[in-house]
Amino acid sequence: MNKKAKLLTRQEVLALAVTDADAFTALRYLRHRENVPSIPDLEEKGATALPGIEGSLMDLYHTLWNPEPSVKEEVAPARRYWKELLGQTLKSSAYEELHAQTQFKELQSVLGTISMGESVIGMVPKKDQEKLQELQAAQAEVDDADQQSQQAQANANAAQQLADAAAQQAGQGQSGSGQPKSSAGKPSGGKGHLTPDQAKAIANQLAQQAAEAKKDAEVANARADEAKTKAEEMAEQLMGKFGTLDAQNKLDELRRMGIAAAHNAQTKVEEVSKTLEAWGLDEGQLQRKSLPEVMGVLERMKKNTALKKFAALLGRIRKIAARKAHSKISGEGARVTTVETGRDLKRAHRSEIVALVHPALRVKASQRWARGELRLHGQKTKTKLGHGPVIVCEDGSGSMDGAKQQWAKAVTLALAHYAKLQKRSFAWVHFGARYDTPQTLVCKGGNVNPEQMLTIAETFRNAS
Repeated sequence: MNKKAKLLTRQEVLALAVTDADAFTALRYLRHRENVPSIPDLEEKGATALPGIEGSLMDLYHTLWNPEPSVKEEVAPARRYWKELLGQTLKSSAYEELHAQTQFKELQSVLGTISMGESVIGMVPKKDQEKLQELQAAQAEVDDADQQSQQAQANANAAQQLADAAAQQAGQGQSGSGQPKSSAGKPSGGKGHLTPDQAKAIANQLAQQAAEAKKDAEVANARADEAKTKAEEMAEQLMGKFGTLDAQNKLDELRRMGIAAAHNAQTKVEEVSKTLEAWGLDEGQLQRKSLPEVMGVLERMKKNTALKKFAALLGRIRKIAARKAHSKISGEGARVTTVETGRDLKRAHRSEIVALVHPALRVKASQRWARGELRLHGQKTKTKLGHGPVIVCEDGSGSMDGAKQQWAKAVTLALAHYAKLQKRSFAWVHFGARYDTPQTLVCKGGNVNPEQMLTIAETFRNAS
């Protein structure tokens, strides 16, 4: 669909949440929602099947990203279906296996959210969808009645305060000297002054208004209670009465749905993890890009049929290159054993250790130790020279078609990963019989990014 996401505020999404997600989690999720078109598309797709899906997707993201998520004890009747589904899912081993791969990982958490959301939407039965829509409408009536009740109660409280203040003022006027008087001692009829009778009349009028406001508040409260009772009854019809066999069967059904969704998400997340591992991509490098760009790169890697053929082969060869790169970094190579002298008992020859503990030889051995003349095992490493750039020339002519081409691509990308690990510049030259000018790619300092790796993998000189 690829259209702009509907505006959604932090307060709105948190109001729909059934988890302990906080404002920071909501803001982080909303940022992903703005950048990943799949999320608002999924909201539009699932609005009928799972009303309140905006909050459901945020709950999924929170439970996948957060290390210790939990579900609220009490939620609105319209959210009870989702609360029980998610709560049953969090208790399953399928969720635990998925969570181990997603916690504190933004990319995996977002992908898992989308996958689980799609699965749940597809599994909600038609009869449940209809009841959920009716329950959503009933919940809207509850929210509206609650708002009106609160407003009516606030109006009643304000009217009562005014009535109390007017009654107090009228009482003070009657207990005083009667009407306000002028300097001559006569009753004052000056502008801005109220006689006791006038004050009393106003107080009575305000008291009557307060009584009417209180009655309106009581009616609004009764209407709100009626709406809540109706919503509770509808939720009970959907979920079954607590403690009954119907309620247990419903929980079992929701648990199966949640476990199936978790399994589907785990498959997707594992595919991504294997893709990252096979191609030698690290999350730190991917996080420097926007999430849509990363997902686009991964989709190209997963969907391209030519890349699928050598993905597993690339993974094996890349591991060999990685071990070789790390062994060079740690100084492994041709080792030559030598004899040294010193005081390091850990490297001392066995004969020297024996001399140090033998009563007849101990004195002379101790003297050699004091002078640093003990014979020690030594070792020198001969490191090969040539830590310059890694240059790969790949033949892309017609004779390289098939398995040869797959091997060439796998070896080229493995050497690119090798150069990246050793921070060595990497150059790729791709030539073929049909082209006069070879295609080249140069990455200084081993900075081979995913797009460049895809360029190498997708370039075929002999392609028509």
